[in-house]
Parts: sequence; C-alpha cells; structure tokens
Amino acid sequence: MKSYRQTIGLTLAALLLAFTAACSDGPDTTGTAAAPQDASTAADPASTPVAETNAAQGTTIKYPLSQSLPTLDPHLSLGGSNATVVLNIFEGLFAFNENYEPIPMLAESFDVSEDGRTYTFRLRQGVKFHNGKEMTAADVAASLNRWKDTAPRAKSSFGEASFKEDGDYTVVLELNDPKNDIQAQLSHVLNFAAIMPKEIVEAAAPDGVTEYIGTGPFKFVEWKNDQYVHLAKFDDYQAVTAEASGFSGKKEALVQDVYFTLATDNATRFSSFLAGEFDAVDVNQDTLPQVENDPNITLIKDLSSDFNLVFNKKSELFADVKYRQAVTAVLDADQILLAVASTPELYRLNPSYMYKENAQWYSEAGSESYNQKNPDKAKQLLDEAGYAGQTVRLLTTKETGTFYNATLMLQSQLESIGVKTQVDIYDYATMLTKRGEEGSWDLYLGPFLVPSTPSQLLYLNPTYGFADDARLAELLKAATSAIGEDNIKQANDELQAYEWEYLAAAKIGDTYKYTAIRSDLNGLTLLGGFPNLANTSVKE
Repeated sequence: MKSYRQTIGLTLAALLLAFTAACSDGPDTTGTAAAPQDASTAADPASTPVAETNAAQGTTIKYPLSQSLPTLDPHLSLGGSNATVVLNIFEGLFAFNENYEPIPMLAESFDVSEDGRTYTFRLRQGVKFHNGKEMTAADVAASLNRWKDTAPRAKSSFGEASFKEDGDYTVVLELNDPKNDIQAQLSHVLNFAAIMPKEIVEAAAPDGVTEYIGTGPFKFVEWKNDQYVHLAKFDDYQAVTAEASGFSGKKEALVQDVYFTLATDNATRFSSFLAGEFDAVDVNQDTLPQVENDPNITLIKDLSSDFNLVFNKKSELFADVKYRQAVTAVLDADQILLAVASTPELYRLNPSYMYKENAQWYSEAGSESYNQKNPDKAKQLLDEAGYAGQTVRLLTTKETGTFYNATLMLQSQLESIGVKTQVDIYDYATMLTKRGEEGSWDLYLGPFLVPSTPSQLLYLNPTYGFADDARLAELLKAATSAIGEDNIKQANDELQAYEWEYLAAAKIGDTYKYTAIRSDLNGLTLLGGFPNLANTSVKE
C-alpha cells in the first residue's frame, strides 16, 4: 500500500511542477480519497437503528458541499452538490434502492402494456407539497413534461411523447416506441425527475424555477448564495411503508434543521469537520491518518462514480475517430485511477459503461479496446491521422481534486506520445458551461454518477460531447426498446461493442470513496456518494 501512495504522490508532484505554467489560474484543491482498511472492516452507521439510541437527540445536521451550486432546480441539476441538496427536498415517482433498482415512491403502482409503449402510473393520494397543496396528476404531468423537455437524458429518449392526466390520480405516458428503462430514468439522481406544483413549473424561467417546493421530508427555507442552503423538517410529510433502502422506502425527518454549507477547499472542509462544524466529510490521503483510528469517527466506503474520458466530436482533431482511437490506445487506466484514489482499494478496473452490480446492463463487449497501455499503437494511429503538433485542450476544474489530478495524469500520457497539450482550469460551474460549448475544449475527463441504463449516459447523446452518430443512436434505441432479458442483453452488447469503436467516450474505471461521520450521527445512508438525510438523527 505504501509503495502505491509514494509512487502516485511523486508522480503527481512532478506533473504539478512540469505543467503549472501551461495551466490557467484556479483554486488549488488536490485532495483525493484514500483509506488503508478493508471495506469489510468499516462499520456501517446505516445499519444502526435510530430508535435504539437513548441519547438526547439534537435538532440540526450540518453537511458540507464540495462543489459550487449553480442552481437548485432539480430538473437542471448536474453537479454533485445540487443532487446532495435537492434529493432531500424533492421526490419522484420512483427512487433507486441500494441496488440501483427503481422502487415506487410518489407512484403507488404502475402498469406497462405488453408492447412496452404505454405506461400507466397510479399516484398516491393525500401527498402534500411543502406549500400545503395536495399533489395530483396535473402537477405530475406538468413536472415530467418539463423534465423531459429540459433534461438532456430525457430529451433524447422521450422524443415527442408526453405525460397526460387521466383523472386526478393517474398519469399515462404513451410512447411511439417501446422503452424498457422508464422507471430507471424517473429514478435518476441527476437531472432528477422531481415532482413540483404545476404553477411552479409553469412559472419557471429558462434558468430554472424560482421556488423550491417538493414533497420530501425536508422543505426549503433559505439559499444564501456561496454560503449555505437551509432546510427544515416538513411536518406534513407522507411516508411510504416500504423498507428504507437507498433513496427509496420509508422516510422520516428526525432533525428540525439541515444546513448544507459550501466548503470547496478540501483542507478547510476537513478542518471544519474536526472543529465540529460538520457532521460528515469526505476523506483524502492527507486527512485519513487523523480519523482512521478515532473511536468517535466511522468511515463509510461507498461506490462513488465511474470515470470516463469524453471526446469532443466537434473539435478539429477529435471529429476524426482515428485521433480518438490513438488516445484510447495510450490510456493507462491504473495510473489515472491512482491519481484519483491514490490506492487500489478505492478503484476497480471495469470495461463496461455500467457497474458490475447492475446485472441487466453490465457488458464486456468491446473490452479488448479497454486499458490498452500501448504507446506504440497510439503513435502509429497519430501518424495515420496526420497529427501535426496541434494543441489538445483539456477541460477541468480544481474545485475537487478528482478532476484535476486525473487530468494531469492524462496530460502526462498524451505528452509521452508527442501530443502537445493545454490544461484549461475553471471553477466548477464555469467548467459545466464550457463543456456544452463546441469550440471550448477537446478532451474532458471526469466522474459520472449512477450509470443505471444506457439512456442515462450523457455522452451517448448529441448534446454532450456531440455524439451525433446515426448508428450509435440506432443501437441506443434498440437497447432501450428491447423486450425480454435475452433481447436486452444482445442489444446492449451490440451497443457497447460499437461504442468502443465509435468512442464517444473511453471508460477509465470505477471509484469508491470514504466518508467520515461522527459517532453522534446515526442512520445516514449514502447512495452513489449522495446523502439521504431522512431517518438520520444526531445526538446533542
């Protein structure tokens, strides 16, 4: 273990010295997750029943945000901090359990027609919004129609189909083509298909809703920009009776207030945790020794994200697949993942665009193109493509070390085969904006959260990395419209095999992270790194 940390530390130090002059200015936060203990030895506070604690209960949970907050509109939410907050305010028709399976939440039940084209959702009755209004089909249809027209994942999948009211408590979705992943799409934590009052949705401006009213266990109180978001217990929350799991099942707000505080600097965030200002915090290799043997602190290991290298298919070079193949050939996934996690315990190699746990969609088709570590092949492909020393622009941010450290390692691998590079560093919100601009970048390396179905993979659609390819679109449609397990597997294998040829993105691997929590925090659930603060209590 020590040798891995020493190697990656020395490598990153050298890269920082070598490449700083080529990088634009940005805040210096380079912490990465690390932990020396086996995951099986880490206690799981979520397994401790809150009801069994006899200590006096506190009234406030304090949780840090590591990324800036460009919006609190759940339909527009792309970043981790957005989802961290909005998943505790809003709910959808479905929610993922701990196995990333969609479970009914605001939907009481649903039916799917035999041809997979018609979905009928029967809603729970008596569910109240935070403004006291009862949720009806009108609210659900308005919310989901706005969501499908706004969220990139939904827009490319649903087309012209719409959600329609059928009485006060039934919503019907009629599709032109069959879909096998509608429930999963309605569960996803980013571009969250949250249900809001119809009047809030209809009043929304292009940059988002101006009131944050949901049905969740906590209601919005205040957002002080660049400082904190304050939530409070919703006394009229209507819980389901199913067993709590992930973000699904029974929820109860066990504290009166929740404060999500912006703390983008790793060192400041951790020191604030030690000082008692936060109840939980992410842990990196520098801060781990201060908490790993503390009897008052527990470490939770959580499957955090997968890492992918996205190619800008509209850029001068990477519109040509041969340049994409050249970069893919040189990639050393272990080096990049070590730059993120600093220890093999917190990453795993994985050629699939889905987690292994997601059995229905996991595929190893095309895996011969994964993690090739072949600089000679890469150089040959560059020569065939006619590379003449053009600068390749790498888009990143320093607000979380995972982006920046991985990008530096990628830069080193590219320069080892003679590619001239430039690292462009922005604050997190600006990076997200730049990523949507055709002329602003060539390569983007970063984490992607909760890959649940192919339709949820942003880089497979034309609006993200500009994967405007007819064959890819055809195979994506076939994979998400197949009916029956055998047909789904065959279609999914064909999709992934072609993606490794077309290379909208190149898979790097999957990462875990550790979160340190205080012993006075009970019942915290993490899913994909996001906290479900319902059923979570804190001692005084």
